[in-house]
Amino acid sequence: MASEKPAAAPAAAPAADNKDAAPAKKGGMKMIIIAGVVVALEVATVVVTMGLASGPKKVMADQPPPPPVQKVEKDTEVKLVEARLPNQKGGRLMMYDLQVVVKVKEDDKEKVTQLITQRDAEIRDQVRTIIASSEPTSMSEPGLETLRRQVHYQLEQDIGKDLIKEVLIPKCTPSVPF
Repeated sequence: MASEKPAAAPAAAPAADNKDAAPAKKGGMKMIIIAGVVVALEVATVVVTMGLASGPKKVMADQPPPPPVQKVEKDTEVKLVEARLPNQKGGRLMMYDLQVVVKVKEDDKEKVTQLITQRDAEIRDQVRTIIASSEPTSMSEPGLETLRRQVHYQLEQDIGKDLIKEVLIPKCTPSVPF
């Protein structure tokens, strides 16, 4: 029995050498794998950085199409009334030297002129009524907005909507008749 124990001891020693040798090989292999992964990541980082640093792709732009040509609407003026009209609202008689012109589309000029000619007396009477019933403050407005709006409304009633674009009053001069 004593002779068996020493023989077992030398056999255990080579086993201990195998245990030390095996981990050394596994550790070396781990280091090689880790080094390979690090190198692969560095290569991937360089490739991605070069791809991003190269700038945007070149694009060839097409010429934009020209904007569609729009037909320009031309306006024309039609004389409506030119007269001296009275107003007594301020407590004394004032005569207004008045000229009223309407702005219409060039395409509608003949139609509006014909309608104004057909209703000439009625339109003159309504404009005279508007002037006679207007307050002195509305007759002295810088743009005569109230007077324009009243005449425009009356014309829409007489000759139709959407024919008159604007009422112009180039002359509205007050004077005392005496």
